[in-house]
Amino acid sequence: MTERILSRWPDVVANPPERDREKLVAEINRRFQNENWNDTPMSLVTSAARALFDQERRERPDLSDLRSFYYDECRASTRMGFLGAMASIYIGSYDPAARHTLELSEALREVRERLGGRWKNLLEHIPEILDPFIAHEAVSQKMVQMDDPWTGLKTLGLRSPHANGLMDHAHLAYIHSIAPELKNREGMAKLFGWLKPDNQEAKLTGSSDAISACLGHWTQTAPSEDDQRYLLENLIGLYGDPRVQRSGAWNGVPEPLMNVILRWLTRENIRFFLDVVTEVEENHMWEPRRKFWLGLHQQGRIDAAWVAFSDRAAHEARSRSMRSGSRGTLRYGRQIAGGGRSNTSLLILKVGRKIVVEGSHSYKVHIFDATNPRAPALYGNHYDCDDIRDIPGAKAKSHQGYWQGWVMENI
Repeated sequence: MTERILSRWPDVVANPPERDREKLVAEINRRFQNENWNDTPMSLVTSAARALFDQERRERPDLSDLRSFYYDECRASTRMGFLGAMASIYIGSYDPAARHTLELSEALREVRERLGGRWKNLLEHIPEILDPFIAHEAVSQKMVQMDDPWTGLKTLGLRSPHANGLMDHAHLAYIHSIAPELKNREGMAKLFGWLKPDNQEAKLTGSSDAISACLGHWTQTAPSEDDQRYLLENLIGLYGDPRVQRSGAWNGVPEPLMNVILRWLTRENIRFFLDVVTEVEENHMWEPRRKFWLGLHQQGRIDAAWVAFSDRAAHEARSRSMRSGSRGTLRYGRQIAGGGRSNTSLLILKVGRKIVVEGSHSYKVHIFDATNPRAPALYGNHYDCDDIRDIPGAKAKSHQGYWQGWVMENI
């Protein structure tokens, strides 16, 4: 029966959309129960197999006989197309020591000599790939030895290095292995290259583990300023700003590590603003302001910070990030007032129960009570510095005389 069935199946592997999966499994199960394989293409059998071994269905008791059928067909088949499809399904559904992984592994190991060239190449370089307990560890050890794991794994035959299943577990093992290296720039760059290869989307599964590994060294100490900025720009470039996008990758990051990055972000936004406006305004008054605002942060007085750049300053911010070699830049809003204020950039700070707005190009320091409903909110996309100046209830002071003392008195 096996040869008769297989002779009708063309060499096709498909990954069906979720909406079709239950229907595919039901159809192939009906044919299996009725022993009616007339006009059954391989595309149907392999598509149904992918659905059958996905996370939702691979342990369903009502489908156990159908799964056994696929294990038996693996052992009996001489068709490389079918066996290759099942090897791909093994890789994509791999879960260490799970029942379906054990069964697929055993069946494929019995026919390993019949697997096609891609799988022979993979087995040659990673003989443990069909081991249902340690395949992911073996892959991760190969990754550790590679300068570019994404390209290296593809060369070995793992065509989708960010795929689910085996590669999810290999990713976690890899993160664990290289965690000690994440104290230095070379290790950071290697991890970010793995998380987002050129022209690829950033890896989402296991991303919170990667973020946690990056931050885990810095709960008691701090990296250099350059390394801190590099970490921030890359993490936010890959996974968004956790202050405005507290979802996805950031959901699984433990609170102590979230506190690390939020503390960094506050300081870095202040420094980011000061570095950029110093470059575009070329005003000698910025050095005293740098000392004051960063000193206030060092004292633990500044709870949060946000930047709104002018067009010119935003261009400078992007250029700085490109020069640093990061995969993103710190998030910021835009200052949209025109005319004589078109080059003004703003730094918005939360200091206790106050909102403080600092600005470039002779813009006064403005201080609002946080309870003022019209006080500028942090993390917005657009700010008009002229509108802010007209908000009732603000106190304002030019940067003349001992303006720092005035700020301290009013916060």
